[in-house]
Amino acid sequence: MRRGIARSARGLAALAVVASAAGPSCAELGHLEGVGEAVCPELGGPGDVLGASFSADARANAKVRTFVQAAKDMAAVSAAIEAQVADACRRMGADLGIPPAQMAPRDEAGGQASGACGAVSAAIDAILRQGAGVQVAVTPPACQANAQAGARCSGACDVQLDPGQIVAQCEPARLSGYCQGRCAGRCDGRCVGQCRGQCSAYDAQGRCVGQCNGECDGGCDATCHARCEGTWQAPQCAGMVRPPSADAECEASCRAHADVYAACTPALVQVRASQGAEMAARLAATLQANLPALLHAEVALGRRLLGDAQTVVQVGAALPRIVGDAGARALACVAGAAEASASASVRIQVSVRASASVTGRVGATGG
Repeated sequence: MRRGIARSARGLAALAVVASAAGPSCAELGHLEGVGEAVCPELGGPGDVLGASFSADARANAKVRTFVQAAKDMAAVSAAIEAQVADACRRMGADLGIPPAQMAPRDEAGGQASGACGAVSAAIDAILRQGAGVQVAVTPPACQANAQAGARCSGACDVQLDPGQIVAQCEPARLSGYCQGRCAGRCDGRCVGQCRGQCSAYDAQGRCVGQCNGECDGGCDATCHARCEGTWQAPQCAGMVRPPSADAECEASCRAHADVYAACTPALVQVRASQGAEMAARLAATLQANLPALLHAEVALGRRLLGDAQTVVQVGAALPRIVGDAGARALACVAGAAEASASASVRIQVSVRASASVTGRVGATGG
């Protein structure tokens, strides 16, 4: 979709941050600024935590490690968004003659972006009031979630249920496996005992020692169905496609993880001065140089990830109740990651608003 809007500066062609178009790299997202690291070291440093162990409870561990990964992603990408927005606005401010002191960071999450862009948006207002005019046409970035990252994270959600859990959670009629003891149901192999039906072979004592077309009450050398008076070995439950650990919390965290590592096309922007002389040309030139990076941070990263960031915050608020028995280490990491994700959500919102205060003034919202 192309959009032509009269009001702001000169020709802008392709995104200057092409390296960012393929999505943030692991190295770029691997370093955090300390939030929650004191209680959960996994939140800092390079690499992911999808293989980490936070709890002996397999289901709780799956929830915790995918949430910690998503929170780590959001904290890192929020810092990248703030830095990219702030850098673009500082460059624009320098081109427009704004003293660095006027672009100083504000005392808030995302304050580097809001401080720099607030001064630039005020300067643009003043230039436009003087009669300068520009026209901007924008093709916004388009992004596609990283399916490979999502699949790997989803794999970290899946855990194998132990045999006791399968037996406890399965309806008896759906249960099958090798019975170490007495099978009291259908036997797929040789039945040694009483056959309630037709037996293919009997021993001298009249016991069934062959295939039982019916229910076997005795030993079974293959799969026994429904009832085992003894111990089930390698039990299976018909209809139990996936374990309950691959649940809403895990999948919400993994969707956020895949979105962070999305591949995005560059924002394409063309700007020209429509009226006014020197100041219109200066405004057009700095927009041409800096709007692509600003739109990448605002649209391809910030606006696209706002919903994911809020979802991760919601998961963090719910997890302490859900995994309350997971152990002190798991709960400490949930607390640290919840704090990191909440801070990241605010930082993204502030940075997006800061960028929009500039892009909106020149008709380059990219939405």
